[in-house]
Amino acid sequence: MVHEVPSLHDHHVRHLRRMFLAVVTGSFLFLIPWIGYLSASLPTHHEVDQWRFAWVGFDGALIVAIGITALCAWRRLQIFIPWALVTAALLCCDAWFDIVLDWNSDELTGAIITAVVAELPLAALLVYVARKMIRLTVLVAWRRAGRTGNVPPLSRLTLVRFAAEDEHDRICEYGHDHTSPEAAAHPEPDSRPERGGDG
Repeated sequence: MVHEVPSLHDHHVRHLRRMFLAVVTGSFLFLIPWIGYLSASLPTHHEVDQWRFAWVGFDGALIVAIGITALCAWRRLQIFIPWALVTAALLCCDAWFDIVLDWNSDELTGAIITAVVAELPLAALLVYVARKMIRLTVLVAWRRAGRTGNVPPLSRLTLVRFAAEDEHDRICEYGHDHTSPEAAAHPEPDSRPERGGDG
């Protein structure tokens, strides 16, 4: 089933976007004073009853994430990309908590070695491959859409290209429609340099 691209003026789409931006921005603003509060109120020593369950549960989730990521990679599925990023985040969290929680123990050396040799390199590899896959996906979509020139860096590429935005992009700064037969016969020179890169 082929879904239509949502309209830029769709009230439902605009409402959902505003709600999402409000939640994400509000969460960011809330966490700033919350971190300050925690740094001043949390004790330096704390005993827990479910220490073993917490770590076994976390490592179990990490194993599941790595397994699904590997399966998606073997099957060449597009969903490999988010699973790779999730796994990379879990590996970084694992390295962080291993080192911080073993800071004053005899296990600190092992935690640092594990983080430097295994967890962080694997996380970096997953992020690198996921980024390359995103870049390749964008490049394929860019060419299939009939666009020419270099693909913009990922840091400058918008999430969705709406039909209205494409219509606006076809109108140059002089007010000419470059999709019309007259514009095709007499194209305006593009003075903007093409930008490349993978950033």
